[in-house]
Amino acid sequence: MTTSPEQSDLIDDIQGRLESQGWQAESGEGWRWVDHTYQNDDAMLRVRYLPNVNVIRFDFESEEHLAELSISFDGSPDRVLGLITDSQSSLSEATWRDFIAALIELSPRILSLAGESSDGEVIAELDDGIAALREIDWE
Repeated sequence: MTTSPEQSDLIDDIQGRLESQGWQAESGEGWRWVDHTYQNDDAMLRVRYLPNVNVIRFDFESEEHLAELSISFDGSPDRVLGLITDSQSSLSEATWRDFIAALIELSPRILSLAGESSDGEVIAELDDGIAALREIDWE
């Protein structure tokens, strides 16, 4: 996998930012991609990023629920990463709605949402994805 100097810098920046916040490298450490996890009291969080694609993959997994988001960004992922790292220690099923509301306020393009549902449907359309994020109810 080849990366441009700008992409290498972005990968280094994302890895450094996550690791400075206590995230652990899974398979991306020392490589040219990002694959980091963070465990809080309620959930396992995971961030993945591949070069040359302006998409952050964010997973939330608790004992009861799983959500997998693909979120695009323009230019810099700083706002999306900032929201994730600001929420990392308190993100839980109880705080999920507030997290999603804050994510939607950032206006990133949510490319897909996958999670537990009766039919296992992956929502790939922007309007459907945002509607699903607003309606997600884990209570």
